[in-house]
Amino acid sequence: MASTEQGNMDDQYHRHHNLEIQLENASLGEKLRDVRYVTFLLIGIALLWPWNTFLSASLYFQHDVFHDDTIYAKIYISTMMSISTLSSVGFNFWLSKRQHSYATRVTRGLTWEVLVFGLLSVFVLVHKLFPPWLNFAFLMLMVLASSCGTAMTQNGAMALANVFGPQFSQSIMMGQGIAGVLPSLVLFCVSYIGDPRDQSVGGIFAYFCTTVMVSILCIVLYRFSAIGSADKSEVLMEDPACNRETDAVAFSTLFSKLKYLVLSIFTTFVVTLLFPVFAANTFVVRLSMNNAQYIPFIFTIWNLGDLYGRAISEKAFFQSSNFTPLRTFIYSLARIGLVPLFFCFNLNDRLKTSSTVLSDLGYIVLQFIFGVTNGNILSISFMKVSPQLSSDKERKAAGGFTNIFLSSGLAFGSLLSYAFVYIVRTCMTAKA
Repeated sequence: MASTEQGNMDDQYHRHHNLEIQLENASLGEKLRDVRYVTFLLIGIALLWPWNTFLSASLYFQHDVFHDDTIYAKIYISTMMSISTLSSVGFNFWLSKRQHSYATRVTRGLTWEVLVFGLLSVFVLVHKLFPPWLNFAFLMLMVLASSCGTAMTQNGAMALANVFGPQFSQSIMMGQGIAGVLPSLVLFCVSYIGDPRDQSVGGIFAYFCTTVMVSILCIVLYRFSAIGSADKSEVLMEDPACNRETDAVAFSTLFSKLKYLVLSIFTTFVVTLLFPVFAANTFVVRLSMNNAQYIPFIFTIWNLGDLYGRAISEKAFFQSSNFTPLRTFIYSLARIGLVPLFFCFNLNDRLKTSSTVLSDLGYIVLQFIFGVTNGNILSISFMKVSPQLSSDKERKAAGGFTNIFLSSGLAFGSLLSYAFVYIVRTCMTAKA
């Protein structure tokens, strides 16, 4: 019996092994000719795109919808972040306990995003007809639905990626990195044109419609790729004789095999959520740009570093057996050492009269390194999940399991960021 079970596990492990080996040694151009790789890449973009859309439209909602000085404008961002992170944690936990129907979750979650941003596109045109409280309630409901849709898509996509192999996990990570760079680059360019709050209704409408189109394109490509057909393939076929509840992979089993990887994911997100605190409060010293241009520039630099970190994660050094999950966890802990360095730079203009352009350049390098390490650790962690597990059943279950630590890291990091806002302001006031 044991030998039969081991044989089944070996068959599952080698099912996509040849495809994984081909991609592992392929150039980026060759990977982009593989429709499955491109599908996972686009799914990665679609996972982060809705969140970036909400963030990028924050100034529009505060300025045009809630008119800056109202209570709704003041609490919009904090409420949006709280609802998004907490609902993501709860929904990811709920999904991870239901270890079935992974393939359909991808399109179901993307369909939710189409509906959410389709409604938001209409909202932009008609919001003046409704009172502020109703507009605020509607937007928070859309944030909640979008967060749950993203969690659903990510749960299914990571389950599939774990089955197909580390290269496909890395493809999702690359897609998320691309989705991070594009909005920050746009905001940086806009900062040279005018006040980013002065966004036209047509521009915001087009922005939301673009999110709808990205999700629809993702659904179409998923349906017509090998990943879409996996709904009926033996890779994801359920045994009618099994009981989904009693045959579920226990969290204790997954944690025993993945503890260092999921702890790396959690730690990385907790530390990374401190980045916006420093990015928004560290100002230019001598470079020929104002703060309204410098801050979006820093966000762009960080996101470029993040994308680069994800791209190099497939290198042999990081994927070798010597770079163990434990070393990945130590790497994530060592990254905490970068945080005190942010206090050495121009927080709240305290170095304005005493520093040179080297202060700006040093800060830019630090933010780039902070971004590189973020993308690198996350990609390494997700890529190493599949090889640590012994069956496709465990690999699929690990998709939801890792997402619990991802969303928990984001939630805990967002709460910790409030403490760092207080620390930054207190330290700067004391030194002043």
